[in-house]
Amino acid sequence: MKSRSSLWLFLLVVHFPLPSDAQLRRPGFATIKHEDRTKSALVQEPGAIYLEVMLDKELPVRVTQAAAIYSSLKGDRWLGNALPNQNAVLLAISDKAYRIRAKAKQGQVAGWVSKSVVAGLPEGFEANLREFHERYLIVSELIKNRQVALGMTVAEVIASIGPPDKRQSKVTNEGRVDSLDYISYERVPQAANSIDAFGRLSTTTQYIEVEAGRVQIEFANDTVTAISESEGLNFANARGLVTVPPPVYLF
Repeated sequence: MKSRSSLWLFLLVVHFPLPSDAQLRRPGFATIKHEDRTKSALVQEPGAIYLEVMLDKELPVRVTQAAAIYSSLKGDRWLGNALPNQNAVLLAISDKAYRIRAKAKQGQVAGWVSKSVVAGLPEGFEANLREFHERYLIVSELIKNRQVALGMTVAEVIASIGPPDKRQSKVTNEGRVDSLDYISYERVPQAANSIDAFGRLSTTTQYIEVEAGRVQIEFANDTVTAISESEGLNFANARGLVTVPPPVYLF
């Protein structure tokens, strides 16, 4: 496995202004809101990594023999004994145990069991999961702050700043490049003269939306490779350089 240092990239982060910044999106733009699973009712123990917080699908494993299931890593409350030779779902990992959902004589329970009784995980899974978790924390913070960085995926960009105004694709000698364009608008006052039914001249002010700036985000192999901006956008709130690992795939 590659060393951890080889997996980190120094990447430029771009901050996208919130609606209060006087730059308007075109009608129909909506920011995608996601459930914050880190604030769910699930009590998370220090040092453990919870798959149910990060993943949208369950990870099946197999319980090879009967084993005691406990409510916490300290083993302070016994929940029952997992039945042997059954399919289960991996919920979390720690250095000492796995949290699973499985059947016991008392019914279906979720708790911590010895790692030695759980099988079916791919080789190197725990190391990959820890790298996946580190990247998840960084990207979650970017999405929370409505920011985009090199190395993010298309889905993560859209989750952070919403659907694009325009999509483009082009094929070069180096392969296919996709891009998403985000356009900012501002309201500009415009005077309009009119004559009423009595022949009187009146002046009214109308507001029209004009393009204030554009950001183009380019992708290769589903990851951001370039972020370019046009004039008219204020990136004074950019966070500068941060570290974002490349995508880690568990399945």
